[in-house]
Amino acid sequence: MWHLAEAQKAGWTEVILLNERREVAECTSANIFCVKGGAVFTPPLSSGCLEGVTRSLLLEIAPSVGVSLSEKTLTMEDLRAAEEVFITSTNRTLLGVSEISGHRYSIVTGPVVQKLERAFDATMREYIAARAAIARG
Repeated sequence: MWHLAEAQKAGWTEVILLNERREVAECTSANIFCVKGGAVFTPPLSSGCLEGVTRSLLLEIAPSVGVSLSEKTLTMEDLRAAEEVFITSTNRTLLGVSEISGHRYSIVTGPVVQKLERAFDATMREYIAARAAIARG
């Protein structure tokens, strides 16, 4: 949280955390993803990231909407070279990244992220409807 507090003093909203091998692991309170060539990548659990409920759900539902989403070791250069970068967390769902350390992205919430966001929203609506039906008996 110290990293986040320092970043916020400088005007940033989140911090990308690297592991001891200088690989991207996660953010202070979110998982991170990048889009390159229409495929989506997120660091593997071996990077030191937390599994994340939203991250796990996206890994599960992405193929059903035609999005290739896989775990891959990522570097800061991978993020700079990406077409889109987004983060996920339980309270923020999917959130497009507009800038990382001065590198601005021309697309904040592009077509791939929008497709995943619609699939995630639909999955959540189905889950809530199913739970409500069970509760009604």
